[in-house]
Amino acid sequence: MKLELRYLTTKTTTKANELRGIAVPYDQLSHPIPGVGRSFREKMKPGALSYDENTVLMTQHDQTGVPLARVGAGTLAFTETKEGLEFTATLPEARADIREALERGDLSGAVSIGFYIEDGGDRWTHTKSQSMREVTQGHLSELSLVIAGCYEGARSQLGGQTNV
Repeated sequence: MKLELRYLTTKTTTKANELRGIAVPYDQLSHPIPGVGRSFREKMKPGALSYDENTVLMTQHDQTGVPLARVGAGTLAFTETKEGLEFTATLPEARADIREALERGDLSGAVSIGFYIEDGGDRWTHTKSQSMREVTQGHLSELSLVIAGCYEGARSQLGGQTNV
């Protein structure tokens, strides 16, 4: 299986060391994603992604860095809502740089997911002008704070300030 990464901008808020937002917005089309032969657009169906105690919050998908939070440690949690898969993370005290970057707007609150598709977990449709993928079943490996997002129309919010 190949780890797939998706960048999106999400609504996030912080409360001291708490970061909240939407990891996966449901039924929203992504920006075009480069593919083999041609790009495609994608949307996630409600409940499409599972996660486990090893699912982590990273920065920029840096697998060599120390995670900012992990489900198994109780510092990262997910909740299914109508809007999408929401998350809450408690950031480490030692990562004041991340909090400051979010507060200053250097990081907009955009997040990206790294996931694996389960066998039969996606449906493709193709037209002359574009291809579309609907993800119905996969596993969320990681969530990352990133510079740019993938899903158009998703919002970010930090301390009462809204960024689009």
